[in-house]
Amino acid sequence: MAETFQVRDFFNPKVVTDMANRIKKVYPQFDTKEFTNYINPKLPEFTYSERLNLIVEGLEKFLPKDFPTAAKIVVDSLLPAYDSDELADASGRFIVATKAMFISNNGQEHFDISMNALYEITKRLTSEWGIRSFLINQPEKSLVVLKKWARDKDPHVRRLVSEGSRPSLPWGKKLPHFEKDPIQTLALLELLKNDESEYVRRSVANHLNDHTKKHPDLIVKTLKRWKSESSDKNTLRLIKHALRTLLKKGHGGALEILGYKKGAKVVVENLVADKKVKVGDYLNFTFDIKSTGKKPQPLMIDYVIYYQKDNGTLAPKVFKMTTKELKGGETLSFKKRQSFKVISTRKFHLGAHRLAVQVNGEELAVVDFELL
Repeated sequence: MAETFQVRDFFNPKVVTDMANRIKKVYPQFDTKEFTNYINPKLPEFTYSERLNLIVEGLEKFLPKDFPTAAKIVVDSLLPAYDSDELADASGRFIVATKAMFISNNGQEHFDISMNALYEITKRLTSEWGIRSFLINQPEKSLVVLKKWARDKDPHVRRLVSEGSRPSLPWGKKLPHFEKDPIQTLALLELLKNDESEYVRRSVANHLNDHTKKHPDLIVKTLKRWKSESSDKNTLRLIKHALRTLLKKGHGGALEILGYKKGAKVVVENLVADKKVKVGDYLNFTFDIKSTGKKPQPLMIDYVIYYQKDNGTLAPKVFKMTTKELKGGETLSFKKRQSFKVISTRKFHLGAHRLAVQVNGEELAVVDFELL
């Protein structure tokens, strides 16, 4: 049976060798054998970040020390650019992240050359991790470039404006100055909020969701204005995705934007769940939601699993379930199951766990169960 794919496998001997051969075509002096021998034997034991750093080290070791020359080789040896926002064969292109980090590590004193290189790299997948050091070290100059790129014809470039400047990008360096003061990046998002590409708009929503962690009221105020300016389906989808964390927390302003109200006139009845569940199996549960009001009510129905942590405390994770309009006096019945199959992104701890049913951001019924 084949091993489960892991993110680190984006960096594998084949893509390293392919990249070396492309470099060789534009820079005949490049020693492909020494380059691949430097990297490939070490890959099996390395993590994602270790593999990325190792490949960057290899580029620094075997490319010319003159940065403008090296940057030209990096750009000239790229694969052809995408001609749309469809990420066909993205796994084979992920190696460009190492080229972006090479630019990031070595190009701070050559700003214009570096920006051009990152611009070309992102058209092949993304430079979202590579550009962050420039936003940290040279924020004013970098923001001027991003403002220009927000109107670029290439959706990958426009997406970079949002994704590269996210304050809390996964796998990326934190941008604490943007996290503290989101006004500068919000100005960029204003240029992208109505972008024709869902690929770009999704990034805008993720960027906004980052800011909801420390500036919830500002983001709610911003999105309330956006909704008043445009209520088309694309804007509403963006707003809903941007507010996902606040909705799970039951933030009143976020709920109001989407037409929900805290304190829904409902009760949760007959919550029944398995008392015990084994790792690898499913937790089965059922419940009813009954209206205690006379008028129809829009409801956002979620459930919460309180997972046991290694210190014995319980930590909640909200799972989206459904949205319904409940008529006065009406009762809805639900049947659901939650997987406890082993996955790489979650470590299970045996013992007491908890299940809660949440309506419009408020927990209305709770039951305990044991993980075996």
